[in-house]
Amino acid sequence: PSALSAVGMLLVQTLLNFLVNSGSGQTVVSMPIMAPLADVVGVTRQTAILALQFGDGFSNLVYPVAGYLMATLGLAKVPYEKWLKFVMPLFALWMGAGALFLVIAQMINWGPF
Repeated sequence: PSALSAVGMLLVQTLLNFLVNSGSGQTVVSMPIMAPLADVVGVTRQTAILALQFGDGFSNLVYPVAGYLMATLGLAKVPYEKWLKFVMPLFALWMGAGALFLVIAQMINWGPF
């Protein structure tokens, strides 16, 4: 189903953000593949972009490759393991809410604008 495909796009974008931490860089790398894939599986392109934004935005507060996160944790003298233990329940809630919003966006056929 297309709604499940949208959630799959969220998971792929979240994983890809570990390798390509820049939001614009991730867009350049992934959207030439994700946009035609969205067309094939019946996901609107706006929903595919929303999956990219959720995957990039949510995981930036978890992945240690985010320079500003590690700098902030270093300045605050908060160990990364302690931060991860604190933020993981919130990250799980965000991912669940993001998946729900993607399903809703696909069900209402969100876009094109």
